[in-house]
Amino acid sequence: MPEIDITNVIQIDVSTPPAGLSSYNINNLAYFTKETPINAPDAGYAVYLTPSAVASDWGTNSAVYKASVAIFSQSPNILTGGGAFIVILMEDAELLATAIERTKNLVYYSGILTGFDPWVTANSDAETPVVADYDEAIAASNAVQSVNKILFLASPELDALGSNGIFAQIKAANNTHTRMLLYTVENASVNHRLMAAAYAGRAMSTNFSGSNTTATMHLKDLATITPDPLINETVITDCRRIGPDVYVNIAGLPKVFASGANDYFDNVYNLNWFKGAMEVAGFNVLATTSTKVPQTEPGMSLLKGAYRLVCEQALANGFISPGSWNSPELFGDPESLRRNVLERGYYIYSQPVNEQPQADREARKAPLIQIAIKFAGAIHSTNLIIYINR
Repeated sequence: MPEIDITNVIQIDVSTPPAGLSSYNINNLAYFTKETPINAPDAGYAVYLTPSAVASDWGTNSAVYKASVAIFSQSPNILTGGGAFIVILMEDAELLATAIERTKNLVYYSGILTGFDPWVTANSDAETPVVADYDEAIAASNAVQSVNKILFLASPELDALGSNGIFAQIKAANNTHTRMLLYTVENASVNHRLMAAAYAGRAMSTNFSGSNTTATMHLKDLATITPDPLINETVITDCRRIGPDVYVNIAGLPKVFASGANDYFDNVYNLNWFKGAMEVAGFNVLATTSTKVPQTEPGMSLLKGAYRLVCEQALANGFISPGSWNSPELFGDPESLRRNVLERGYYIYSQPVNEQPQADREARKAPLIQIAIKFAGAIHSTNLIIYINR
């Protein structure tokens, strides 16, 4: 008996959802080097997950390999947060800021280390010692300040804290995206960069998808690194004023001491994650909606819903927390702002669609969205009073 095809009655098309962006890997750590590898990567960079893989391409005597050992020896380290060690070859006579600009869209990385000191220039006169020229380091520090990256910059010289020193200049420029590290241990011409590698490997280890995973670097251990014997109370006072972190003995225990004068590492790092996660969330709402996100309040709810998910994850991982809103900056309904921040740690407000300027509407812009968040912060010290009754 002949049959009539069911498509005469029901027709079904399967629509594949449009592709969106994956999350930025905030724990990718780049190492810029002028060394010559055994096996040069065709792309100008190579991605590594183990020191043994680095040794195959660079040899065990290379500075690249020694840095990788310091990074992967930390527990946790960049692998904990899904990161990778990315070695980037610099071009002849290329400055660090230029190399960062050239590669920032070539491969994604968040942290930056160097296999050289970007302020030491060899004088042409062989009898004259090397001289300090801070221009390259300052240019690189300025370059990372405007992007979601952190430059780990270590110095072996106490003079870095002086009024004309590299750290004082970075502090004066308010370049909080440069993590200044002071390490004066013998043979510091090498060791300060290994200390920076160990610090970066430990610092960039947060899995932001987890619960209570954010951390501070204050009082953390650095495997493979010995404490600096020249950091005394006078130097610590200078560090509190200028901002570098150091690795010292505290009551006999080797620990990182973070001063916070140039902001704390976790504030900058966590906020970089938050900004990147917000970028991806907003983009994916627009890119993965197969029709459109309308310029209506329901459309704005879609956008704010995506941003709310990021805020909830920030609440879960410990970056933000409920607390009192103490800032004079207010927007939306002030009472709602204070209540939401007190109860959830964040508040999201968007300009009503019917109040949007016509020019913005015709340009298909979303009404302005404003978000208030309350940092969870971290306790670094405590005061204690003991009362005795006899």
